[in-house]
Amino acid sequence: MDFDEGDVEHDPASLEELLERGLKVVPVTIWGDEVVIGFNPKELSRLFGLNGEVAVADLSTMIEKYETVLEAACRATRQLPPDHMDWECPERKRTLGRFTFHIFDRPERALNAYNVGMYSSEDRGRNFKDVLGSVGFEEIARYGEEVLSRVKSALGGPSPLDLDKVLDTYMGTKTANELMDLALGHSVHHLKQLYEYMAQSGIKPVDPL
Repeated sequence: MDFDEGDVEHDPASLEELLERGLKVVPVTIWGDEVVIGFNPKELSRLFGLNGEVAVADLSTMIEKYETVLEAACRATRQLPPDHMDWECPERKRTLGRFTFHIFDRPERALNAYNVGMYSSEDRGRNFKDVLGSVGFEEIARYGEEVLSRVKSALGGPSPLDLDKVLDTYMGTKTANELMDLALGHSVHHLKQLYEYMAQSGIKPVDPL
């Protein structure tokens, strides 16, 4: 499939095109007059006429996967040297401290969306300093453990989430199940990126996925 890739951080023309369409978030896929915001497997499959259903993890599987992924992310975060906290990705202006926090914050924001009924674009980019203060990797890992505890309670506690509840999001309406599943996939994606950073820095992850 032929496509044009745009880099809004380094290509002013790409940014201008999005702004002209009234779009203020990335990633976004544009096909003719149709727009799909975020990584949305169901909508992307529909847009490109792909066959097969996009599976969403059931409750028990989702809990197990969240445990596996967030525990691994906590281990990796604790391995990072303190002086790497302010390292900034050359392709994206985000520090390593903010990046590791983001791995855990996306699931937390999904839980928050369930309570308030809305998941906004502002929920995506919270800065750890605004939430936790001036902290290090250990405190971010502890935050990750707290998020995992809340996820397990929300999904497997005595009063579990109604996963069929429909929520408003910047990507369109989503069920709670879809939003929690997207947050899980998001954490997996960024954990893989963290492993790549560690490899380039000569840090061997303890018990990686």
